[in-house]
Amino acid sequence: MLVYMLMSYHAHGVSLVGWWQNALAIQTWSPNLSIAYAFDAPGWSIGVEFFLYASFPLLVIIMRSLRNPRLITLIAVAVLAAMFGLTGWFVASGYGSLPWTNPASAHRWLYRTPLTRLGDFTLGILAARLYLQVRYDSRFIQAGGYFALAAGALIVGLMAWPPDVFSAWCWDAAYAGPAVVMIFGLAVAPQTLFARLLSVPIMLLLGEASFAFYMVHQPAIFLLGGQLWANATSLTTVTFEALTFGAILCLALGVHIMVERPVRVHLRRVLHAGGQHLGLRALPILEPVEQPASV
Repeated sequence: MLVYMLMSYHAHGVSLVGWWQNALAIQTWSPNLSIAYAFDAPGWSIGVEFFLYASFPLLVIIMRSLRNPRLITLIAVAVLAAMFGLTGWFVASGYGSLPWTNPASAHRWLYRTPLTRLGDFTLGILAARLYLQVRYDSRFIQAGGYFALAAGALIVGLMAWPPDVFSAWCWDAAYAGPAVVMIFGLAVAPQTLFARLLSVPIMLLLGEASFAFYMVHQPAIFLLGGQLWANATSLTTVTFEALTFGAILCLALGVHIMVERPVRVHLRRVLHAGGQHLGLRALPILEPVEQPASV
C-alpha cells in the first residue's frame, strides 16, 4: 500500500515528504500529522506494532513466571488503573479537550504514541497467562461466555455513546478493559454460542483479513468515490455505501490471500532457516498446552 500511494503521489506531483519515516514504520512517533498520517494513514499502527514487538522479549521474560491467577488479575487491574489515571490526568489538565490534530492532544499521546500503548499489550499478555492457568477451571468455562457477551455489548454501547466519541477516554482506556475481557472470555469458553459463531470459516477468514481491510480502506474510499457520500440518508446512499464496503472487502480479501499469506509463509521459512543456521531455537513463550488425561 505504501508503494502504491508513493507512486500515486509522485504521478500526480504531490510531495513525498515523510516517505522514509513511513518506510521504516516510525512515522507515528512524529508530532506532525502530515507525516504520521502521510500516504496510507492507517499505516501509523504498524509503527506501534514494531515498538510493541520489540518490547515483547523483555515482557515475556518478566511475565513467564506468573502462575497465580489472583496475582495476574491484580497486576492487570493495576495496569488498567494506570491507563485510567493517565487518561484522567489529560482530562483534568485540559489536554483531553484539545482537537485531535493538536500535537499535545490526548489523541497523539494516548492513541498513536507507541509507548503509551504498552498498557494494551501488557493486558493481552496477562490475559494469556491467566488463560493458561484457568483454562480447565469449570467456573471460568461457564462464566467465560457471559464475560465475552457483556464486554462485547459494552464495546458497542461505548461506540454508540456520543459523549465518548472523540473524547480522551475513547482513544484507549475506555475500550482496553472490555476488549481484553471479551478475548479472554472467548478463549476460555470456546464452546459457547458467541464463540462458535465467530469460529465459522467465513468469520475466521474475515478476521484474518481484517488488518488488510484496515490498510486498504482509506485509499480505496477515495478511489471508489466514497468521499462524495451524501449527508442525507436514502435508499440510494445506503446502497452505494454498502456496495463501496463490499468492494473494499473484496480488495482486502484479495490482498490478504494473494499477498499477505504467501509473504508470511515465505518470511517464516527464511527466518526459520536463518535461525537454524545461527544455531538459534524458538523462545518458549508459552508452555505447551497439555490437556489432562481425562479430557
